[in-house]
Amino acid sequence: MLYVWIKKVLYGMLQAALFFSKLLSDMLIGWGFMIYLYDQCVANKIIKWSQSSIPWHVDNLKILHMDKMM
Repeated sequence: MLYVWIKKVLYGMLQAALFFSKLLSDMLIGWGFMIYLYDQCVANKIIKWSQSSIPWHVDNLKILHMDKMM
């Protein structure tokens, strides 16, 4: 049996999805977003008096925002 240590996560493994989720949530918190309490894969922020939401699943993101000026 062969055991190896890797320095980076491999795409397709559970650790890769967890690493991406943690990295993304830390980055969004740094930008002023708040992680939704009941769903840890949704971030919200008020921008120009309108709510911006970013939900994600694994590595797919959707950005939602409505600007009243448009």
